[in-house]
Amino acid sequence: MPSEAQKEDSRANRRARTAQELVDAAQRVLAAKGYHGAKIADIAREAGVGVGTFYLYYPTKEAVFLQLVEEAVSQLKVRMDEASRSTTDPAAVSSKRIQVFFNFAAERRNLFRILFGHDASFHDIVRHAQEMFVADIVDNLQGGMDSGVFRKANPELCAQAIVGMCIQAVAWWVDNDTNSVDDVASAIVEFAQKGIMANHGSGKPSLV
Repeated sequence: MPSEAQKEDSRANRRARTAQELVDAAQRVLAAKGYHGAKIADIAREAGVGVGTFYLYYPTKEAVFLQLVEEAVSQLKVRMDEASRSTTDPAAVSSKRIQVFFNFAAERRNLFRILFGHDASFHDIVRHAQEMFVADIVDNLQGGMDSGVFRKANPELCAQAIVGMCIQAVAWWVDNDTNSVDDVASAIVEFAQKGIMANHGSGKPSLV
């Protein structure tokens, strides 16, 4: 017979599994109906539970969406860190990070449309994610500036500019099918590294 501790572990595992199933269901429903079109009843039905069970785990639709976003941000951070570890060249690190960001956006296009699209209303979530990624970019920029790969500049300001470019570009791209995600990522990398001038002097990357 299972001990009380084993029973509690089983209950905890079951609760965690149900919570994750609700998050996964929310992602599917949001992809199909959008944030404003998705209802709690839709998410509960997709997860195979009752609406009452949904409320045992999440008080609102926004709460389960926030959990979905937090998981996505964590996954994106892991991928960016993995890409960074694949090279010691600061310019290559910046390029890889931008490419990872846009590839992830392509995989989660519906989520990114909700976050960054024309009717986006989750500024606090976006700001929190920005702060985390800006800190990583600052470290890479500073290392590149110290080693002479990048020209001397304010790394905090440059990092904010790079993140701003990426977010504005992805906000445009999620509602635009005229360019592939690879083309958008390449354009941002080239602009960040070379600027807009036809002749960029020494050839050293401008920002990243």
